[in-house]
Amino acid sequence: MPLDNNAKTEFVIADINAKIKQQNDIIGFNTTSSLQSRLDYVDEIVAAFDPAIKGIDNKIVSIGQSINQLKDEIIVLISDAVGVSTVNTCGIASTGPGGDCFVSADGGLDGGWAGGISTCLLGYTPEYYDTVTSRIWAFSSTSSNPFVSSTTILSNASNTFGAGIGTFLVVNQNNSSYTAGYRVTLKSTPSCSAVQTQIDAKDAEIATLRSEIGKYLGVVNTIREQRWKSQLEKWGLVRAQKEAEEDKEKLVGVLTAFTDSTYTSLFLK
Repeated sequence: MPLDNNAKTEFVIADINAKIKQQNDIIGFNTTSSLQSRLDYVDEIVAAFDPAIKGIDNKIVSIGQSINQLKDEIIVLISDAVGVSTVNTCGIASTGPGGDCFVSADGGLDGGWAGGISTCLLGYTPEYYDTVTSRIWAFSSTSSNPFVSSTTILSNASNTFGAGIGTFLVVNQNNSSYTAGYRVTLKSTPSCSAVQTQIDAKDAEIATLRSEIGKYLGVVNTIREQRWKSQLEKWGLVRAQKEAEEDKEKLVGVLTAFTDSTYTSLFLK
């Protein structure tokens, strides 16, 4: 340990210069960053998960689209049987090819109700699409919190998606943001019951597909967990470079104070 004040000042300057060099090595200032080889490896690991994740994502989205196709078919069956649209009133509603299948809330006066469809048809309720939602953690090197999240829909009514996106997937059954159409209660006449039987069969298919999609969802999210751990490591490495830049800037400020005569003239001798 230096004894006189000048020697102490030189000791601090030497230490600051050594720390600046350490930060330069991390940053990669006039050299290759000491973290670069690990960064390159982690980048390769993250990319190597793509074939598995994107392939299973394609399957998940395909099942989701099959579910929504069945929902479309159900709405067509109901619309054909009832013969009304969402803008009709019951007073002007026509009967469908299968007979008068809708049940009115006025006790059976199908042709005399002046209210809108949503108030006069028994069991009138929206049918919503299922969606596959990707939860995305930002892993932004400019943030001290890598887990800032956002979401994107991989499968919706438009059947658009981006396989492999996000940190983990969630299936939203009957997502109220996406409407397929409207269901109504059908009468129990033979022709209407036949339509209801077809609807029930499609509902059963939907239940089966939902069970199937859960299996693939669990697998791909387990794989994603390993990927996000590598993404988190990359965030840590890049964040270390950012923090090294910030620390270096502070160290340079301290070094200036120890070399500028404006300040050193005030140091104890």
